[in-house]
Amino acid sequence: MAAAPQDADSAYRDARIRILGAQDLIRQGQYTKVYETAAPELPPSLRHSDIAVDRLWTLAIAASKLGRFDEARRDLDEAQKLAAQSHPDRLPQVLLVRANMMMFPLAARKRAATEALRAAKRTGDVKTQTKILGTLGNIAAMSEHYDEAIDYGEKTQRLAITLHDESLLHKTEGNLGWYLNEIGDRENAEEHLRAAIAAATRMHAEDNRLVYLLNLGASEMSRGDLKAARREFVEANELAAKLSSSEKGNAERSIAEIELLEGHLSAARAENAKARQFNQKEEGTEPALAVQRSLILDARIDLAENKLDDATATLERVLAEAKSKSVRWEAEYRLADVCAANNKPEAADHHYRAAVETVDQARQDVRQTELKFSVPDLATPLYDAYIDFLVRQKRAGDALRIAELNRARTLAEGLQIDDEKFDPRAAAREANIVALSYHLGRTRSFLWVITPADVKLFDLPPAATIESAVDRYQETFATARGGLETNGARGEELYRMLVAPAANVLQRVRRLAIIADGRLLPFNFETLVVPSTHHYWIEDVTIETVPSVQLLSRARDDRNRGRLLLIGDAAPADRAFPPLQYAGEEMQRVKKHFDRTTMLSGARATPHAYFDSSPESYGFVHFVAHAIAMRQRPLDSAVILARDGEGYKLYARDVIAHPIKARLVTISSCHGAGRRAYHGEGLVGLAWAFLRAGSHEVIASLWEANDRATSSLMDSMYSAIQAGHDPVDALRIAKLQLLHSKTIYRKPFYWAPFAVYTGS
Repeated sequence: MAAAPQDADSAYRDARIRILGAQDLIRQGQYTKVYETAAPELPPSLRHSDIAVDRLWTLAIAASKLGRFDEARRDLDEAQKLAAQSHPDRLPQVLLVRANMMMFPLAARKRAATEALRAAKRTGDVKTQTKILGTLGNIAAMSEHYDEAIDYGEKTQRLAITLHDESLLHKTEGNLGWYLNEIGDRENAEEHLRAAIAAATRMHAEDNRLVYLLNLGASEMSRGDLKAARREFVEANELAAKLSSSEKGNAERSIAEIELLEGHLSAARAENAKARQFNQKEEGTEPALAVQRSLILDARIDLAENKLDDATATLERVLAEAKSKSVRWEAEYRLADVCAANNKPEAADHHYRAAVETVDQARQDVRQTELKFSVPDLATPLYDAYIDFLVRQKRAGDALRIAELNRARTLAEGLQIDDEKFDPRAAAREANIVALSYHLGRTRSFLWVITPADVKLFDLPPAATIESAVDRYQETFATARGGLETNGARGEELYRMLVAPAANVLQRVRRLAIIADGRLLPFNFETLVVPSTHHYWIEDVTIETVPSVQLLSRARDDRNRGRLLLIGDAAPADRAFPPLQYAGEEMQRVKKHFDRTTMLSGARATPHAYFDSSPESYGFVHFVAHAIAMRQRPLDSAVILARDGEGYKLYARDVIAHPIKARLVTISSCHGAGRRAYHGEGLVGLAWAFLRAGSHEVIASLWEANDRATSSLMDSMYSAIQAGHDPVDALRIAKLQLLHSKTIYRKPFYWAPFAVYTGS
């Protein structure tokens, strides 16, 4: 009798260790070994214990991963019943397992997760609550509610950091990478996925690492890095075979797509057949999607082999069955390609338009402003193909309309600008300007010259050729060494690509609006070098940057045009942002050009003071301060001011929330224009935020500005404004004064960082 409790403790301890070992094998993806460890029955005394609950849900996971779905359901039902009756503290975990099982419909999984969260809150189990939030994020993503998924993911990430749980953290990183990939934000997605892969490798979490590799490869393939993508997919495929994972079909399909893109059609067909055969064995929502994606890939291979009837039949089958927006828009897009190849232009146009409308619906499903920016990036190949098709059909005006369809969409929506009335000539006439609208495409690019009387189209080289030329030109350009002597020839090369094709139309044009695309977004066209005269283009034309055709001309409200809100020369709030040597001088030089000025400097130059000063009542707002431009979260870009109770950064997202009516906002700082360019929205940062808030024009810098040269530049610019010039002309006058000086400031490094952004 005395020994009985000791024997019971020993049995409990041994069983606990055995089940923990089985759960670790799940983490490593060794599902067959889970059975060797956990399948043996527990001693009779433990068959109704908490260990019995853990054993059952552990076996259920292994069974589902190995495709033994009836066993998985049986074990999970038994675990849930036992937990509800005798071990309520185990119920959240059992429900969490149910919520994560692909074999159940999404609606049932969401119910299980919601019930699990309530149960976990009753027991006070914070760790399990955190896991459930992560699962709710995955379910939201599978339902294509990606902004909701990202919200859950970020909450999970914060809690995982608080709990110091590396396993949970790497899963959250991987999930965020997946969500961001799905809305086209590849840059942020890859950062999360690489962190997740590194952590999963350290922890030998092979099953998770496999999924992260597939997602990373998909992102790399989307941006054209096929070598890197193949590496991830091959490693994932080998890992899937080793683990007997249900992801093997996705890995094989991904390899098949690489083979297709590299022109290896037989290999693509063979790999895709294996993928489809594997996925057709599986159950649940995801395998159905995987089969549909394999069918789309089959149709693409058929198109490459000119089997147009087979491709059409396959894609029509997918469209008849598909519910996922991402599957539907790609199937419509590929069917449009097939119709175009089959000389059926009306059908092709119909399917291209249907694909564009589906992408637009997906964008509308995203509610958060910042998350909308990257959605058009997903559909870049679609827009590229549709524009190319319309040009080949000699429909240049319609091609321009499609190119403009997603430009500055979020900005225009925020400003409540109607996008239904698309009349580029009327916009150019109202603005009294000629616009150059660029589209950079994979096989060829286009330039539309929009005048009050006409729209003309010109062919340009492919995006890769133009972008390579931009990179070569800017290697030394944004430094004090750059100039006509060192890289003028490269400036001429770029002029020949971007402007010379339209030279006859532009002969007598002196004022231009640039609507840029791709790598041209953060490029200053004033620095192009005219071959015939070997001087910068700014000598010949006045240039402003406009986000889209529909924002070419907005009514000017000149009330309060003489009032200036001047903020800067702030008391240092952080050692990372030391005082600007010439900030005080610039403040005084700007102030002298206005009769009515509110000046906030030193300790008074705080974010709070900006809002308290009623910025909507000023015609001009001028910042003399450091600024930061955030690539990952552009609306976290900020002007650096003095510290107050709520910090020292005037964030772009806060600027948007406070409407203004300024004629001009000048951000006299580094990278005020932003550092993140989106396919549809353009360059997003502080300049975008002030346009979105309501400023008619914004002057901001593309790179680190020299504060001494900037002080002189701003003095000259406001002098020209005072003399009656508008801000666009005034900035050009000031730049030309530096360019024609005999000082070091004639270099473009000093005068070219600042650009005028028009659009509100």
